[in-house]
Amino acid sequence: MNIFNIFRRKDNKRNTEERSYYTDALTFNAYSSYNSSYAMRLSAVYRAVQLISDSIAMLPVSISVLQNGYKTVDTTNKLNYILNCCPNALMTRYTFVKNLITDVLLQGNGFAYIKRDEKGNCIGLDYIKATDVTIHYNELSKELFYTATGYRNKIEPCNIIHLLRYSNNAVEGISVIKNAISTLQLSTDIDNQAANFFKSGCSLNGILKVNSTLTEQQRQQIKSSWNTTYNGNGGGLAVIQGNMDYQQISVNAADAQLLESRNYQISDIARFFGISPILLGDLSKSSYSTLEQTQLQFLSQTLQPYITMLELEFTRKIFRPSQSGKFFVDWDEKALLRTDKTTVANYYVTLLQNGLLTANEIRKELGYPEIEGGDTTVMQAQYLSQQAINNEQIEKNIIQDEKTE
Repeated sequence: MNIFNIFRRKDNKRNTEERSYYTDALTFNAYSSYNSSYAMRLSAVYRAVQLISDSIAMLPVSISVLQNGYKTVDTTNKLNYILNCCPNALMTRYTFVKNLITDVLLQGNGFAYIKRDEKGNCIGLDYIKATDVTIHYNELSKELFYTATGYRNKIEPCNIIHLLRYSNNAVEGISVIKNAISTLQLSTDIDNQAANFFKSGCSLNGILKVNSTLTEQQRQQIKSSWNTTYNGNGGGLAVIQGNMDYQQISVNAADAQLLESRNYQISDIARFFGISPILLGDLSKSSYSTLEQTQLQFLSQTLQPYITMLELEFTRKIFRPSQSGKFFVDWDEKALLRTDKTTVANYYVTLLQNGLLTANEIRKELGYPEIEGGDTTVMQAQYLSQQAINNEQIEKNIIQDEKTE
């Protein structure tokens, strides 16, 4: 029996609940039904999705093996090429991971099919659009499997990478878009209102007064003629008859608080995505110290949960059962710190001075050749034990005695 086909379809019928969470759209107003593609038209949403997905997609991936209680990088593992270079024939690692994270953000779930050889080894990863996957889950029997467009047979959980962050039942994910739907709809309405404001010539409605009694047909004709001639032309010149008077309603964009509302929506969208508004372009309350702290918070509070999600799911799925607990998939977040040279320098100096890494180990990570004598660990004197200090003093005394003789 194939260990990767652990579930088999029973002949007896079960009350299986089949769920597809990607086709429903919530309609709010006359502009459009709201979905992920519409949300991406908002600049703050677009920037947030790109920032998170790009930052994670650029990180290198490594395979670690547990030996003598310590995790060491397994540079000879064949999965290194699949995870770091070409998951499949169409994608690089960057494109593959970026699509997965984007789907998690916009659809709530990210999927990739694990291609295996006859021994169960992973030989490739095929990205599957979240909208092409249906989740089948029986709450009574706890049986779970997937079907996807382009795949004839059902897909067992052990053969599919399923990424999700927000979930009510640990089976299907809930997207940020769905949780933030009210905020995004309001932000869209504000953008549409601003567009209509400028389209109408940066002025709002006015009153056209006529010094005579008009029939309903005459009122409609005057209104239609006025809108056709002057609406949408901010630089136009209005010419009215002697018995007419136009009075503009004195409300402008500042009075309507359009700009303030749009800035508030940026902050609200940033909260849903777990990103500082500074990273979305709102620099109204920024300073140098704030920017530095923002970068650290972005790594630890925003990206780290996604990185952990990737590491745990890939480690759980791509290895054979016999390799479980021995091999691990790791994303190297140190690449995000390389642009801050001061932080990188302080990081490695601390490791060197405390004897955690040798000079050559640090040079290897930075891509520099080894140096002679660089394989010896060093440590500051205040961190040495009293026994080590005594031994060092004894050695110095012996050397001094030999010189005097």
